Amino acid sequence: MSRSAPTPIFTSSEKRSIYSLSGILFFRMFGVFLLLPVFSVLAMDLEETTPFLIGVAFGVYGLTQGFLQLPFGMWSDHVGRKKVIMIGLGLFIVGNILAAFADSIYWMILARFLQGTGAISSTVFALVADLTRPEVRTRANAAMGLSIGIAFAIAFGVATFLGEWLGLDGLFWMIALLSAVSLVLVLTSVPNPETTQLLPEHVSFWSMFKIVWKVPSLRTISWGGFVCGVGLSSSFFLIPMILVQHGFERAEMWKIYLPMMLAGAVTMVLAAIFAEVRNRFREVMLFGIVLLLLSLVFMSFGQEQGRVVLYIVALYFFFMGFNVFEPIFPSLVTRSTTTETKGTAMGVYNFAQFFGHFVGATVAGALYLNYFFVFLLLLALAEIFFFYLTLSFPNPEKIN
Repeated sequence: MSRSAPTPIFTSSEKRSIYSLSGILFFRMFGVFLLLPVFSVLAMDLEETTPFLIGVAFGVYGLTQGFLQLPFGMWSDHVGRKKVIMIGLGLFIVGNILAAFADSIYWMILARFLQGTGAISSTVFALVADLTRPEVRTRANAAMGLSIGIAFAIAFGVATFLGEWLGLDGLFWMIALLSAVSLVLVLTSVPNPETTQLLPEHVSFWSMFKIVWKVPSLRTISWGGFVCGVGLSSSFFLIPMILVQHGFERAEMWKIYLPMMLAGAVTMVLAAIFAEVRNRFREVMLFGIVLLLLSLVFMSFGQEQGRVVLYIVALYFFFMGFNVFEPIFPSLVTRSTTTETKGTAMGVYNFAQFFGHFVGATVAGALYLNYFFVFLLLLALAEIFFFYLTLSFPNPEKIN
């Protein structure tokens, strides 16, 4: 009797879904990450610029992203995922084109506001959940997270070179082009779910929100997303400006970012493996929070002593801590809700994360000159509260 062939991890349909959606996320997130390490220093060349207005322009993208993640996610539960993704990508492309033409900080703020209306992250992760079986969904989310991680690494590796070569307007044209590629992938490569469990139209926004917000673990994850968002936008708003003020050349920042990416990648892989294989999500989250708190400690020392190396160490600790959470949060969200409310649940989480981006950059810009330590104290309190919530976070049931 011949042995039967081993069952593949993913079916052919699942592979197609994962590859195409990972490609969409890669091109979309590459464009977003490309701006992170260089926007605050390149925006200094715009007319009527101040540190506060740069912070607003940097963070306002997160404001509209945050507030629209939940409506877009819920909308996708009603009308279908692909339709919402295509509309979101179209809005994002228009925002990038406007940003490419912006010559003043006020036009840039408007363009970044419009960019943020393309709020599709929650819908993309809900769609991959629709197109995969429950027993392989965590692996599918990991593959999606890997595409984001690769986009992050490549973007940070080339951002300083492309920023000096293309300028801020050229970066936005490149992002618009890559977003158009994502739109083509949606139209040509992403399968339609075999079964769609769309919610009836009479289900209200608030009833949907209440359903997912009643889950304690989702509230903890959302607060963690907010804290990570605040830290990400504020760190990459403040530290590049501080490095330039201390005489560090913009074109040389890759020497900092490249080893930082390697450290973050190693941390992300090890944390994801330990969390998934050992089912120790709570312990991994606590470790990540400790790294975030260490980042604040070194940033405080750097501000007090005026030493650039301490800021760089702070950036490394933050980036490692951030990468602990990046691959596991989406997986935890999809485990914490039902099939019918995945889009809304991802919307709640992404709202918290992107609203954190807005708060981090805007408040850091406002307090940058005179109240730096106040900002660090506020962020430390948020992280300590996250630590407290995580102590009672239940590890989910292990999926075989």
